[in-house]
Amino acid sequence: MAGKNYTKMSLIERCALTFESFLTRDFGNRFYQPEFLDGITARRMEVIARIGKGSSQAFLFATVLAFFDLISGSSFNYGGLTLQITKDLTPIISLLTAGALLNTTFAFIDDQIIFRILLKIGSHIKIQNFQLLLVDKMAHNLWGDAIVPRIFGQKSGRGQTIAVKVLTYVVLAVSAAMYLYPVFMVFRVFLDLMMSDARWIAKAIASLALAVTVWALLLGAIFTTKFKFFPADWHESTDQPTEDFVRRMRSEIAKGDGNASEGQ
Repeated sequence: MAGKNYTKMSLIERCALTFESFLTRDFGNRFYQPEFLDGITARRMEVIARIGKGSSQAFLFATVLAFFDLISGSSFNYGGLTLQITKDLTPIISLLTAGALLNTTFAFIDDQIIFRILLKIGSHIKIQNFQLLLVDKMAHNLWGDAIVPRIFGQKSGRGQTIAVKVLTYVVLAVSAAMYLYPVFMVFRVFLDLMMSDARWIAKAIASLALAVTVWALLLGAIFTTKFKFFPADWHESTDQPTEDFVRRMRSEIAKGDGNASEGQ
């Protein structure tokens, strides 16, 4: 597009650019010290554990809702008490499902931000596979790094590129189905309760579960959307103006001085 003066990127990519601006400062060496690398890898492993826990809970609760009719009416003992499973539990389980889905979304976004930061740390010193250097601290998703086609060293052939594209489509389809599965179950519980003579508190809880689910969906959509970002007049990590801004200001000052001279 003619006159295009913006860049489209996701909020996760934009966050990584903010961190990249720190690497050029005089304290940039801090990010290559063992203390920082130990800390960031430990934080990422914690986030990954959150993703596993949250996604497992969301899938489990959604499956309970899917087959709730099979267990409705049964009872179990807990702490010496006999509890009966009734339809009144469905909005509560729906809310737990929505909460687990939201926690998973938060954790996944955090993981992607940390991943982008690691890429920036590596690319700043011209290391494209920086995670392999951290294998002693964070052995996670090594298969994902191994399957990416290589353009340096021994270059990947066309077969690997095609295989990765096919796998990408399969992974995206399966991931979308697993993410939308809890969403569908929460929505179904909400509709069932709204069209029944359930108590108002049950409908309120189901509505809250739906609201939390919408929150998770909107959050995921916002962070995967590419927004427009325009050149700024100031460097991000300092209080100094950009070179382009300085040139424009000098040009305007020069024009102002020229007009003043002509007026005299």
